[in-house]
Amino acid sequence: MCNSALAQKFDPYFTRIGTDKGLSHKKINCILQDKRGFMWFGTEDGLNRYDGRYFTVFHSEPNRSSGLSGNIITDLFEDRSGVLWIATRDGGITRYDYRQAPSLQFKQYKHDIHNPKSIPENGINKIIEDRQGYLWLATSGNCSIRFNKKTEKFDPPLNEEGARSIRSFALDDHDILWVGREGRGLLKVNTRTLAYREDMRYADLYARLPHNSITAIFRDKTNTFWLGSWDNKVYRYPASNGLEPGLKPEEPPAGIPADEMVSFAEDNDNQVWMAGRNTGVSVYNRSTQQVSQLRHRPFAEGTISNDHANVVYIDRNGIVWVGTDNGLNKYNPLFSSFVQHWLPNENKKNIVIYDFYKDDQQKLWIGTNEGIFTQEAGSTDYQYRMVVYKNQKLAVTKFFTDQDKTLYIGTDYTLLKYHTASNTVEALPHTDEDPVMSKLFSSRIVSIVRDTIDRHPVLMVSPYGHYLAYYDLQDNKWISRADQSKNIIGRFDIRDNLISKLYADKAGNTWMATYKAGLGSWQQSKGLRIQYFSNDIKNKYSLSSNHVSDILDNGKGNFWISTYGGGLNYFNRNTGKMTHVNASGNLIEGIQADAGHNLWMICNGDIHKYEAASKIYSSYELPFLKSSEGLRGYIYKDRQNTLYAAGVNYFITFNPARVRRINHNPEVFFTDFKIFNKSFSHWLNKKKIILNYSQNFFSIEFSAPEYTGDNVSYSYMLEGADKSWIRIGKHNAANYSNLAGGTYRFKVRASNWRGNELSNYKSIIIIITPPFWLTWWFPALIIFLVSAIAYFFYQYRVNNLLEQQAIRNDIAQDLHDQIGSTLSSISVYSEVARIYQGQEKASQLSNILETISGTANEMINDMADIVWAINPKNDNLNSIISRIENFARPLCKVKDINFIFKHHSKSQENVATTWIRKNLYLVLKEAVNNAIKHAECKNLEVDLKVINDMIEVQVKDDGIGFISDADFSADVTGSLGGNGMNNIRLRAEEMKAKLFIDSKPGSGTVIRLQVRIK
Repeated sequence: MCNSALAQKFDPYFTRIGTDKGLSHKKINCILQDKRGFMWFGTEDGLNRYDGRYFTVFHSEPNRSSGLSGNIITDLFEDRSGVLWIATRDGGITRYDYRQAPSLQFKQYKHDIHNPKSIPENGINKIIEDRQGYLWLATSGNCSIRFNKKTEKFDPPLNEEGARSIRSFALDDHDILWVGREGRGLLKVNTRTLAYREDMRYADLYARLPHNSITAIFRDKTNTFWLGSWDNKVYRYPASNGLEPGLKPEEPPAGIPADEMVSFAEDNDNQVWMAGRNTGVSVYNRSTQQVSQLRHRPFAEGTISNDHANVVYIDRNGIVWVGTDNGLNKYNPLFSSFVQHWLPNENKKNIVIYDFYKDDQQKLWIGTNEGIFTQEAGSTDYQYRMVVYKNQKLAVTKFFTDQDKTLYIGTDYTLLKYHTASNTVEALPHTDEDPVMSKLFSSRIVSIVRDTIDRHPVLMVSPYGHYLAYYDLQDNKWISRADQSKNIIGRFDIRDNLISKLYADKAGNTWMATYKAGLGSWQQSKGLRIQYFSNDIKNKYSLSSNHVSDILDNGKGNFWISTYGGGLNYFNRNTGKMTHVNASGNLIEGIQADAGHNLWMICNGDIHKYEAASKIYSSYELPFLKSSEGLRGYIYKDRQNTLYAAGVNYFITFNPARVRRINHNPEVFFTDFKIFNKSFSHWLNKKKIILNYSQNFFSIEFSAPEYTGDNVSYSYMLEGADKSWIRIGKHNAANYSNLAGGTYRFKVRASNWRGNELSNYKSIIIIITPPFWLTWWFPALIIFLVSAIAYFFYQYRVNNLLEQQAIRNDIAQDLHDQIGSTLSSISVYSEVARIYQGQEKASQLSNILETISGTANEMINDMADIVWAINPKNDNLNSIISRIENFARPLCKVKDINFIFKHHSKSQENVATTWIRKNLYLVLKEAVNNAIKHAECKNLEVDLKVINDMIEVQVKDDGIGFISDADFSADVTGSLGGNGMNNIRLRAEEMKAKLFIDSKPGSGTVIRLQVRIK
């Protein structure tokens, strides 16, 4: 963050965001953070919404009312209800409400020459809201305009004279609106009474007065108003209670450049930020009374992208956003606790830092590939020390202080004693006798511990690539892999030549971090052979990777183990089980604990943190490391709990207690709901979304505004469909299709690092109405209908069988009554005929034979009637009509009776049951037969017609008639004279028909019958 040589200078590191990241235009005019946390950037070409990763761009299109009114965005304002108001230079203002239906989210207010009630002009510079809910608009040529949001009326509330262009607004605690104008200085308006005052000295446009044209007005936390002006000066005014125009400005801070300040902002560190038209950004620190100028430096990383700054804005998290003519710039104070220190490098050769050490005088020693750099306590300067041994410049790779305060340094040559006062080194006695340690070959000492082997005190080192070596402090000699008599590799079972870390615990045991053999435990009380803990894919409690980077005691006898490729592990020494921290990054190198027992790690070149108590994992992606190779190696902690981590040519320091915690669980917001890619985003404001079964492909989009880094990770679950949370990383949408009908709950959560276990989430209920054939009542209805149909067919079959049985019974009865009696009569007549024949009575015999012939004919006719009645092909009235016609007409012709049969053609189409047809025919036959035989009529008329579902038959003759009781019906009992009339009555009763008989002597007879068809 800061060059240590200039530690007192405020030099924030800016991250640049341009069109390559999705910004619609490189020139930024205005910035706003809305209530949900989204950042909005107004540019020269469109409006941009930003969530920390994705941009959503809004444009104005010709002849389109459902979008922005203009593309040149000049100001943004969010009112109390959460509606965003957008000022443009080319299209008036636009109201945007994300809660409305997509077609209604935007409403434009543009100047219309045909509508005098429209906004007076399209050039709007600023928007502000007073405490009465009115919007005040700063126009380019129509002074100040007040807008009533309820009535949507524009009115110029003031009778202003002179300057017409308004550039800026600010509102104080007394409802006084400060208005900055182009010319004529400052105007102050009481927004409640609309009273206003101005300094009349400014009526003279050529008067040499301060801030004649005011570009920006800003009220800070102390109620001081800051003014930027065309005269390239900054003015400060104290807050006042009235409209007095002639206040004397306070003296501006020294050091502010002569420039037109177009925007102001205030951070949480008591600093006021100023955006200059041509001088970048200036920052005034009230505590130090110093002004820092932040300018664009073409070849320097982390400076603002352009000196033409248009706006400076500080969001609720303290992040500073600067909009320029060449893109957006972001400074996050979260990273200000991490200080970057550059080592002096006159030779322009990369300096690799291996180790740190602070002595009792708090002097910092830095071991590098070029030797040693030192820094005195309280100083910002470095002293370089070249370390030479046997005329060879050494790389200092490790510092180690022994029990007797002797300082040893590990180098790329061998282990040496280091004399700090003289900057000289001394080899340990008999070092030259060991083939390995006399001069290391392509190696360096990476770790040193004090231990005891065979009851001798030793200094054990790891010459990387050469297994282990130890110096026997009692025998004054080195023991290495080259000593065949000691055979340390076989004796101690050293399985890896690449040992990156040696750690001696308080119990006197030595632990080894190896490249490919896992974690080595050398507990000499259990024997001299090393025990290894390595990865076992069949054992979930084994080490996650055999490439161990670092070992850290947690203070309770258990270890944190970092691995390169398998992340972080917790080792319980009592159980021998490893627990992998699933949320951890994979490529972890050095680890260190702070005073709160939180772990700090180097991972993927960045600083990571793990809060073991809450199991929260965070990544501090320091922006100033992006252009370098990042951090590497181990983390050093001094006595003041300051941590040190090294890069190439630099190192960083930070005190964990001063590092702000990252928001690990940012709030998620639903941003869109689409069905077949059509937006229904307004449904997201409901508690429930109800879909029909045909809307079976939908997607839900969501976002968690977060600007610390690029680590936001999402997971979601649809309760009722998904069995568990689905992790989707940085993707921010979920798609579903072909869901069954039912009630679901969609849940989504965001984490600032993958794998963190979170409880906070956003949810919405989705109800899918199933098709009617999948509802609970449909099977019941089907069962009911099938049962009803089955019952109907059963009843129909039973009734049909009963009807058939009744017909059989009726036929049997008819056969018995008619055929049986007729045959009996024939039998009797035949016997009589035989007697007459024997007596030779020819005349009587002839009469008997004629009687037998007539009776046989009647029987044939009765049989024909029975066969006709039971034939289902005759179940229609046409059959009855035809049969009556065939029966009656020949008889009438013989008797010389005029027979008339009336019937309608439609009547013939009606279907009658066998029972009705049979009885109806017999009634007609009996009536016709009676009329022919007994009425002595000249005319006989039969009229058959169908009225709705009733058959009405009338038989009328002009015969002699008889005395009757007027009329009869099936439900009336009575006695009719004559056997034929009695048969007619009985048939009518069987059909449940209504029978009417009208007859008088000498006036003929009318028989009328009414019966239902079925």
